Amino acid sequence: MQAIASEIQFVIAITLLLLLISSFVIAFMFLYQRQYHNYVREKEEMKNTYEQELLKAQLEIKEQTLQNISQEIHDNIGQILSLVKLSLTTLVIEDKGTSEKVSVAKDLVGKVIQDLRNLSRSLNTGHIHELKLSEALQFELDLIEKTGLYKTQLTVSGQEVMIDEQKRLIVFRIAQEVLQNIIKHAQASQICVSLEFTPAMLLLSVQDNGKGFDPVVTQAVPASDKGTGITNMHHRAKLIGAQFNIGSEPHKGSKANLSLPLSVNN
Repeated sequence: MQAIASEIQFVIAITLLLLLISSFVIAFMFLYQRQYHNYVREKEEMKNTYEQELLKAQLEIKEQTLQNISQEIHDNIGQILSLVKLSLTTLVIEDKGTSEKVSVAKDLVGKVIQDLRNLSRSLNTGHIHELKLSEALQFELDLIEKTGLYKTQLTVSGQEVMIDEQKRLIVFRIAQEVLQNIIKHAQASQICVSLEFTPAMLLLSVQDNGKGFDPVVTQAVPASDKGTGITNMHHRAKLIGAQFNIGSEPHKGSKANLSLPLSVNN
C-alpha cells in the first residue's frame, strides 16, 4: 500500500514538473512572439520613417533646384531679354518693311519675357506659399491655356481653408506633375480640375479627354522602363498622409484623384 502511495506521489510530482516545464515553454514562446512582433513593428516604423525622411530630403533638394532655376530666369534671362527689347525700341528705321519686322520682334520678345516671368512664378516655392491652393492651380491652368492647345476649367466647392504650407506645396506639385503628364502623353484638348473642401477632407481631381491608357498593361511594364513621375506622386502623397490614384481607359481619358484628411490645424 505504501509502495502504491509512493508511486502516486511520484506520478503527481512528475506531472507537476511537466506542467511547470510546459507553462515555462508556453510563457517563453508567448514572450518571444510578442518581442518578435514588437521588433517587426519597430523595424517597419523605422523603415517608414527613413523612407519619409529620405523623400523629404529629396523634395527639399528638388524645391531648392526649382527655386534656383526660378531665380536664374528672373535675374539673368529676363533681364537680358528686357535689354534686347529696349534695344529694339530705340532703333530708328526708315524702311517701313524692316520697321514692321522690328516691331513684331519687339512684341515677340515682350511675350517671351511675360511667359518667362509666369514660368518663374510657377517654379518659385515662395510665390506658391503666398497663394491659396485654388489660386495656384488657376495660375497653372492659365499658363496651359495660353498655349492655345487646351481648354481648362477649375471648379472649387466647399469653403476653402488655408492648409499647412508644406502640404499645400506638395498637393500643388502633385497636380503640377499630373498636368505635365497630360501635356506630354495624353494628346488631350480639355483639362478639368476639381477642388472640393469638406470639414474632414480635401479632394482633388484632374481629368482629361485624351487617349487614356490600360492600367493593366501599364502595371505590367517593368519598373526599369517606367518613368518616375507616378511613383513620385504616390510617394509625395504618402508623405503628407494622402491617398493618390489614377484611373483610365483607352480612348476615354484619365482621372487622377488625391484625398487629404484635414486635421484641426490642417
